[in-house]
Amino acid sequence: MNAIKFRAKITNPNHLSYGEIVEVEWLDLKNKRITFNGVATALGFGIVEQANDGEFKLLQYSGHNDLDDNEIYAGHIVRIYDDEENDDGWNEEVIFHQGAFCAGDENFIGNVHFRSRIIGDVFKDKKLLSN
Repeated sequence: MNAIKFRAKITNPNHLSYGEIVEVEWLDLKNKRITFNGVATALGFGIVEQANDGEFKLLQYSGHNDLDDNEIYAGHIVRIYDDEENDDGWNEEVIFHQGAFCAGDENFIGNVHFRSRIIGDVFKDKKLLSN
């Protein structure tokens, strides 16, 4: 059984973790709120923060890892390598599409994760999708 995990991109500029992708510690579906360990302080401990609906973009774990054993989440950009073709691969965004995680709209992530490498995310590296 796949682990159910979430990360979130904090989109509210009033949060200390604004612009960061954080590990979701608690997901409150009823109140549409997340709790996460926020920015680290100078003393080495983190501040627990909450974000409400509209203040974050939720990113779900696909249940698969890439070539380097990194967990693949929706919102990642992966480079897919094909042993059959004589090229250096192509880039796709990982999305949740028609009930499944896909790299782009055609490649079921379960079929390509073992020959993919995470190279960025859609928030910081959107330009990587223009190949």
